[in-house]
Amino acid sequence: MEKLVINADDFGLNASVNNAIIESFEKGLINSATILANRPGFDEAIELAQKHNITAKIGIHLALTEGQPLTSNKLIREYYNDNEHDNDYADIKMHKRKLFFLSKIGKEIIYNEFAAQIMKVRNAGIQITHIDTHHHIHESLSVTQIILTLLKKYNIPSMRILNNLNRSTRFYKSGYRIIINRMIKLYGVNYSDFLGNQLEAIRQLEQDPTFFKSKKLEIMVHPDFNKDGIIIDRIRNSEVNFDNVKIFTNHSI
Repeated sequence: MEKLVINADDFGLNASVNNAIIESFEKGLINSATILANRPGFDEAIELAQKHNITAKIGIHLALTEGQPLTSNKLIREYYNDNEHDNDYADIKMHKRKLFFLSKIGKEIIYNEFAAQIMKVRNAGIQITHIDTHHHIHESLSVTQIILTLLKKYNIPSMRILNNLNRSTRFYKSGYRIIINRMIKLYGVNYSDFLGNQLEAIRQLEQDPTFFKSKKLEIMVHPDFNKDGIIIDRIRNSEVNFDNVKIFTNHSI
């Protein structure tokens, strides 16, 4: 199982997500989660992590696309997305483009904000297993560079690579992801060798049942409860059950 990480993003988002993540841990659907330091459910998430003895399985989900900044620099608002709607992907896409090339001042402001998020999590008793980002903002080169610096500063062992199981992206985007992933691996801080959501991972498994046999696979999930109180994985605007994840947990590695 050490070769398979099923990570629940968005711990700390709200009470529904928090409780779905805890139940997912208890049911063996996930073995890792990353926490948002700037969302209303943070304190509850910390309490739940301590109560259920999962503090050693928690990383940090750095955010600039939702929530409130933790730093007081008046310029931070230029680099925070004011959108409070998680499914406004067009707005998020535009914001990520804005983050791609940052000025020296911009990098310093974001570095300080991320550092504040890290320290809030550390001060709550979480050592932080790895770093990933809300809405994958580390697809922006400047953000990746900032995170690489933070890893060294705070002695955090690893970070999430860019999605390399998504075959629907255009060739130039796939090529860019390959370059960034090689850079992350060159630094020796990659959290896994493959990353994708459960639908992307199962398609890859169908094509090649041994594709991650000697590698480490991370499947990112977003647990929540549907209207019937059943745990589902939110993939964009769709509700997906955890059957595919069970296939991986039962798969011989």
